[in-house]
Amino acid sequence: MSRFFRYLWRKKKIIGVVLLLIVVGGFFRWEVREVDDAKTGAPIVRSRGIVFPWQECGMSTGGNRLVNFHVRHWLCYGLVKVEATGQTDWGTNDNS
Repeated sequence: MSRFFRYLWRKKKIIGVVLLLIVVGGFFRWEVREVDDAKTGAPIVRSRGIVFPWQECGMSTGGNRLVNFHVRHWLCYGLVKVEATGQTDWGTNDNS
C-alpha cells in the first residue's frame, strides 16, 4: 500500500492537472438546437456543439417571427439531459 501512495506522490502534478480538467470540463454543455418557422415548418436554425458556461441557455425571446424550437443540453459529461420544446417570438426587433 505504501508503494501505491509513493507512486501517487510522485505523480501529483499530473493527477492534479487531470482532476482540474475533469472539473472544468463538467461546466461545459453539449447543445443541439432546432428552430423551425411556425407557419411554414421550414427549418431556420440547426446547430450542435459545445456551449460555454457564460452563453445563454436555450432560445432568446423577442422579435417578430413566430418559431417552434427544440433545444437539448447534455451536462456533466452526458450524465444530465435537459430538454426544452415550445414556441416563441424570435428574430430582430427592427421597427423600420
